Amino acid sequence: MKSYFKFLSRHRLFTIINIVGLCLSMAFLLLLGDLIYRQTSVENFQTRGDRTFAIGNEEFTMSHFRVGQKLQDRFPEIEAWCSISGYHMSTKIRGQHVDTKILVVAPNFFEFFDYQLLTGDKRKVLSAPNQMVVSKSFAQRYWPEGDAVGQEIVMGGKEDSSNHITYTISGIMDDFDRSVIPNEYECVVNVENHRHINMSAYAESMNNAGSSVVFLMEREGCDLRSKATAMRDYMKTFFWLYRMEAVKEVTLTPLSTLYYDAHECSLESGKLNHGNRDMAHLYVVIALLVLVFAIFNYVNLSVSLTTERSKEMATRRLLGLSRLQVFLKLIGESIFFTAIAFVVAYLLALVLQDKAIEMAACPMDLLKDTGIITIIGFVLIIALVGALAGFVPASILSGYQPIDIVRGTFRRRVRQRWSHVLMVLQAVFAIVMLTVTLLLGSNIREKMDQPLGYDIDNILETWNIAGFNQSQRQTFRDRLMKLPEVEAVGYGYGTPLNYLENHTTQADDGSVVSLSYFMGDSCFFNILNIHPEKTYSDMGVGVNHQLLRQFGMSDDAKEIVTTRGHMTIHVAALYPDFVFLNVMNEEENPTPYLIYKEDEYRDDSKSDIRENYGSPRMAIVKYHGDRKKVEEAMIRLLKELTDYEVEEIRSLRQQHQTWYEDYERFLNVLTVFTVVALLIAILGLMAMNSYFVGQRRREIAVRRVFGAEISSITLRLLRTVFMQSLVAAIIAIPLAYWLAPAAGSISGLHVEMQFMPLLLSLIIVLVINVLTAALQGWRAATENPINNIKNE
Repeated sequence: MKSYFKFLSRHRLFTIINIVGLCLSMAFLLLLGDLIYRQTSVENFQTRGDRTFAIGNEEFTMSHFRVGQKLQDRFPEIEAWCSISGYHMSTKIRGQHVDTKILVVAPNFFEFFDYQLLTGDKRKVLSAPNQMVVSKSFAQRYWPEGDAVGQEIVMGGKEDSSNHITYTISGIMDDFDRSVIPNEYECVVNVENHRHINMSAYAESMNNAGSSVVFLMEREGCDLRSKATAMRDYMKTFFWLYRMEAVKEVTLTPLSTLYYDAHECSLESGKLNHGNRDMAHLYVVIALLVLVFAIFNYVNLSVSLTTERSKEMATRRLLGLSRLQVFLKLIGESIFFTAIAFVVAYLLALVLQDKAIEMAACPMDLLKDTGIITIIGFVLIIALVGALAGFVPASILSGYQPIDIVRGTFRRRVRQRWSHVLMVLQAVFAIVMLTVTLLLGSNIREKMDQPLGYDIDNILETWNIAGFNQSQRQTFRDRLMKLPEVEAVGYGYGTPLNYLENHTTQADDGSVVSLSYFMGDSCFFNILNIHPEKTYSDMGVGVNHQLLRQFGMSDDAKEIVTTRGHMTIHVAALYPDFVFLNVMNEEENPTPYLIYKEDEYRDDSKSDIRENYGSPRMAIVKYHGDRKKVEEAMIRLLKELTDYEVEEIRSLRQQHQTWYEDYERFLNVLTVFTVVALLIAILGLMAMNSYFVGQRRREIAVRRVFGAEISSITLRLLRTVFMQSLVAAIIAIPLAYWLAPAAGSISGLHVEMQFMPLLLSLIIVLVINVLTAALQGWRAATENPINNIKNE
């Protein structure tokens, strides 16, 4: 190995480029491997996971908790059922205000699932409505002395003292890990608490049809999936969702694959942990391509430098080593080099792990997940990568007879191979990755910048006014309006950027119409800059164009009567269409709105809104100038009125951006891969151009001796680079145009092809190629030709 170390020390550029390339690519593969391991092992600790199913339909994997018992009573194939729902809740613990997320579950939760209960009897910890199980982290955070069991937690705030609920901690569970349930859910209570938290999720009418995720456990030896059609027919007799054919199928998704296969599976307070199998596969493919890219660099540079070790290998052959022995020695050196790179890559992956968790929004713990089997896998990967990287140069160096090297035949034949092909492949990969990333980025930004149909800039929102009476709302508004930065304060029940109240009905043609209720006072609508196009009367409700289209009505309709939906709508005003949640959602499923606007919400009002939905749930504040000053004033005022600390006030612009987080996260990961790929490509291209020019130094020297100009020599060298770039562009253009829509569809984004990202990618790669080659060519052309002729 002494000669190999000497070779590495003499060729530092070779060493640096290959170490950087292999380290970065293997570090990403390690992080991705751990991510995918954790995703594919979600819920694999459930001993009955293979016969546990989440019931849903073709639209979403949710239902109402009462469906579970009804189905069990009807179908003997069902051994047990369990439901989970989730909510944001404000609590008071030891006099301290705490916002947390709670699960509302069937009492058999810890018997049905294998989530570990550290303290308490799993059959009794949730037997009463006022019992609560908390996570280990939660207990340690608020009762570090270890006496959490028996302590009390109060739900509800100062503004809704009539609805206080006091829970007693009856058990402690392990934190949720490798589960579809996010680990931010730290408290678990009995299903009866729906009546206090969300009555629509408790009502026997089951009008909140997607308030829970309901699991059915198949009895051993039975085939529950074969009963899906019978379940659908039975649910038509009691569940309005099926009776009016809003959905037409029953789906049963195994718990073991729920992470990847669930369709629109969420709790009231957020989605369950979920992943995209195609996206994971895409990440792995890209990471493998980056690794292949790094291996290409190793092969390319090693082949270019084979002449540097040709005399050494000729000497070894003359001293009696066989061709196989030389080959194995070179492969061993390559594996050793790869092993060093892998160790550095593992340390680098540990350093980058927290950032990777933030970008992927998925838990990872590379150190914890590294076991004996994993280490054996690492050794095999090192051997495989090292063998692949060293195979070509080892084959070349061991494949010639010593006499070839003495004559110089070896040098001439090596120069004609590999370099041009591998440089073209590097350029192709760089162009494709850069084009796809730029195209996706351009399309995502274009979607985010599309008009929504309402204003979102300089508007703050807070949900902490839920439960305020009229006097508190007036105080909140008056105090804020005294600030010169505040222009208006409005109250409502949610903006189009939030999930709104909805009602599902039928048009007379049998089509299902899901209506979104958009409700607020006059200031609320003025702040959002949503105004009617036509006003017909003061009585009735506003509608948008999409609602009229779905009921088959013209834009001048003043009344909508649907016999099948048992509904009559008196149209008071016609509003323009506007985006619900995000542009992609609106393009796929345009939203019909029923718009309720009142001058002011009064506690003594007998309006349908007040009767059905209670007091306004949110306030929005229009401001100009110093946002921080307005936020601080809102926080102080909310503390005074609610006795709770408010940690953050969000803007509508921030809320708008959250709907694009998954797309931006996908783009960020792709961007990182692209930057790494470009870095490896640039280093490879620089080195290869350097060695390529270096191999032609004698030719350049001879041309200089015969009077050739420096510029003509440089241009002659660049001609080859231009040809390589042209070939790379011809290959890369169709690849990029095929891959970009495919990558976009995996993330749920329709990619519109654009010319500028492709042109920019071609220019960037061409400039890198030309500049590196021109620099090396100019240096070679300006050297003293005598030196190169003597060296040759």
